[in-house]
Amino acid sequence: MILIFLAINYCFSEVLTLEHYVTSSCEIEKISVIPQGVPTVLKNEQSLISCIYHCHKDGLLSFFLIENNSLCFCSSEVDYSIDKNETGGIIHGIKTQKVSTTYIQEGGQKVKRVHKQPEPIDCLDLYQQGYMEDGLYVIKPDVSSSTTDVWCDMTNGGWTVIQRRQDGSEDFYRNWEEYKHGFGNRSGEYWLGLEDIYYLTSDSSSLHIYLEAFKNDNVDPVSAFAEYSTFRINDENDKFRLRVEGFNGSCGDSMSYHNDGKFSTIDSDNDIYDTNCALLFGGAWWHKACHLSSLNGLYADTEYARGINWHSCWGHYYSLKKTVMKIRRNN
Repeated sequence: MILIFLAINYCFSEVLTLEHYVTSSCEIEKISVIPQGVPTVLKNEQSLISCIYHCHKDGLLSFFLIENNSLCFCSSEVDYSIDKNETGGIIHGIKTQKVSTTYIQEGGQKVKRVHKQPEPIDCLDLYQQGYMEDGLYVIKPDVSSSTTDVWCDMTNGGWTVIQRRQDGSEDFYRNWEEYKHGFGNRSGEYWLGLEDIYYLTSDSSSLHIYLEAFKNDNVDPVSAFAEYSTFRINDENDKFRLRVEGFNGSCGDSMSYHNDGKFSTIDSDNDIYDTNCALLFGGAWWHKACHLSSLNGLYADTEYARGINWHSCWGHYYSLKKTVMKIRRNN
């Protein structure tokens, strides 16, 4: 127990319980055996303390010391299955999860950014680990993908925001590559990116859409929501084809029409109309012939079908003030 206590101090942590420790910078869990088949870096260290120190210094977040021959294993892997100890020695294992908090400038304001390592796959993953504050987090949706910043709605249970419109500050009249990789300020207007949405919806997911009109326009209703129990998109080879069903909402369903639609942008026409809907109406979307909803349309544009439209509630001549699209795994 003394070894473990000293190890915690080396990780600049505070002891909360005898067996499990959590702080703002480090989470440490005592385990009993070394994981088998996990890529490791071997170091010759004489103590658990020095093993932890050197692994942590090199940015590798898992530490294992075999006491009988003082071999120290460092690994960047944390998710593993623990097999039977076949070394014959006594092993002390420590698993750590590092959390760093920084402040970045976005849209002229300072925004807190939380980066937990290893990275969670989405906001629900973070929520289930006890993160309850809305804000900017780093996630890694897939082992083959890079990390990405997202805005997490923790107030409502760990939703990952994939799109937000609110003031017209971001230009959504963009090409295929920009919609593929994403753009905008995560704390303001942004599009997460089709590639990340594809990874995030590889498991069964739900979609929630918040819709809000300009309050001074005297329209009814001022706000509405639409929720879909199934939402996912295919990969780029299938032009990020949409799968959406299971509607529940307060002002009509304008999304189910787009089920099975491919994504179109101003430079990539994948709809079933005789001309490019995204170019014709100024909004990249899962157009068919052409749209009943277009949440990436031109901000405050009230020409027919060119604005931010939700037809079943406000028609094609009204452009909404605010929209938020967010997704959450169903399991």
